[in-house]
Amino acid sequence: MTVDLLCLLILALWSIPLNHIPAIARVTQSNVAWGMGNRETSPKVPAWVERADRAQRNHHDNLAMIAAVILTAAVSGQADGVTAIASIVVVAMRLLHSLTYMWGIIGVRSLVYFAALGALLVIVWRTLT
Repeated sequence: MTVDLLCLLILALWSIPLNHIPAIARVTQSNVAWGMGNRETSPKVPAWVERADRAQRNHHDNLAMIAAVILTAAVSGQADGVTAIASIVVVAMRLLHSLTYMWGIIGVRSLVYFAALGALLVIVWRTLT
């Protein structure tokens, strides 16, 4: 498996904790019955739990685009050392983006988002050249 594809796998697997962090936090604020029920109401939770929900949605919204870019480079045979480094940067920045989103660190969150976007554009550039 190439570094690029390994990075994509890591991003896909990152969905697992992002899916569960907000749910577990809500269960701890209510009870297991709420977690196993239809969740008609939502318990009052700290602000970071709501941010965790938004971080999860942001990750899922961006994952398809990231996957398309990395897979296009891999399938077209354009993946190389540069795309591997860019993929590592994408992973590191996307993980950091999720964490800074949950922690409410606005300035850093924006910087790492744009760093991930820049790294993704590097992969596109290497794929098209």
